[in-house]
Amino acid sequence: MIAVSNRISRPAKGASPGGLAQALSEALRGSNGMWIGWSGDFARPGSDLEIERDGDITFGLVDIAEDTYHRYYEGYANSVLWPLFHSRPDLAERTPGDFAAYRTVNAEFADAVAEAAQPGDTIWVHDYHFLILAEALRARGLAGTIGLFIHIPCPPLDVFRRLAEARTIVRALTAFDTIAVQTRRDAARLAECMAATAEGTIRTSRGGLRVDACGGSVHITVKPIGTQPAEIRRSLETARPAEVEAYLARAAGRTKLIGVDRLDYSKGIPNRLLAYERHLEGDRSRAGSTLFTQIAPPSREAVAAYAAVRTEVERITGRIVGAFGDLASSPLTLLTRPLDRVGVAHMLANADIAMVTPLADGMNLVAKEFVAAQDPHDPGVLVLSKYAGAAEEMVDALIVDPHDLDEMAAAITAARTMSRGERRERHRSLAAVVERTRIERWLGSCLKDLAPS
Repeated sequence: MIAVSNRISRPAKGASPGGLAQALSEALRGSNGMWIGWSGDFARPGSDLEIERDGDITFGLVDIAEDTYHRYYEGYANSVLWPLFHSRPDLAERTPGDFAAYRTVNAEFADAVAEAAQPGDTIWVHDYHFLILAEALRARGLAGTIGLFIHIPCPPLDVFRRLAEARTIVRALTAFDTIAVQTRRDAARLAECMAATAEGTIRTSRGGLRVDACGGSVHITVKPIGTQPAEIRRSLETARPAEVEAYLARAAGRTKLIGVDRLDYSKGIPNRLLAYERHLEGDRSRAGSTLFTQIAPPSREAVAAYAAVRTEVERITGRIVGAFGDLASSPLTLLTRPLDRVGVAHMLANADIAMVTPLADGMNLVAKEFVAAQDPHDPGVLVLSKYAGAAEEMVDALIVDPHDLDEMAAAITAARTMSRGERRERHRSLAAVVERTRIERWLGSCLKDLAPS
């Protein structure tokens, strides 16, 4: 097994791995595998693939030239593919040379994989950074199984067609043996985009869809990723950080709402804040009995759309605090820095309502983490966007349209007044989904698809 991703979790760097990183580590340890990703460093003239080892995992670290990296990552990947795949073509920003850099980085990764691969190795590629990697690998003579997991949502055909390189990317995608996505909606959209763009055909195959196009054939499957409920429970056995203790003391007796997201326009944070403002406007006395905490560490700040959403979030926050706060307290806290995993787990466990309301999302694991962290005897309520991949299975959340502020405000009211009996019934159903999709089960299902037939 050789796993490929833009970022990797290197023990030598003291990284605290997330669920995906831990799952990949588990898969690779069982296969004496390799994990190839960006080193975090910019290329030096003549630099070779750097190798690090941790037990039976080998890390292959790829340096990338600085200008090439920025054009590939901040440029094509996150200023073109990310907004288009999240159905925001209005935010796509094309710069000449960005796709050439994207192609260059995929070629450099293909060189690294081809150098490391042995006959019969399976290559497992992750996400939108490497949509054309399989084609580059085939050109270098790799004939083994190559799979792709797309973590982000897939766009509808009318949006995908706005991508200038749509046909180029579809042709490259047919070089994969299998592509896994988060939801049935994503599978149907991806199949339609590929077949319509390349004049191919779609048929059902082995519980999924098969697209025949450009002389290739690729199997598309649905593999909803999960979280690690046992790890979350272990985090709750760890002492609360001092700032969480102080927060809980300040929030005592108040209804606690929480949002945990990267500061990304796809997460719908401005709409969420506006819906909360509308909830407070419905009864100003709620401001004294409610505390909404939004944790939103910035990301990709070099991309203009991300700077814009931060400005908007801070503007709305200031207005709410100014209108509904007083000298003694505030109904809203915005934290634009990360909180560690233990702190987040305790914040989720002590929240009465979780607001998970993205405008578009592949899965959104915060929804599952909230459910895993809650006390099943007296659980809180999950308010979940219908555009989050998690909504396809987590149907007992309060499902909302994040564009409808009145609907979201009403959901907050409904969550606050919901009986304990109903909360427990909903939580029981949601917890079953969390258990069914926990990450080790997701991993096993993905690896089964990648196994040679």
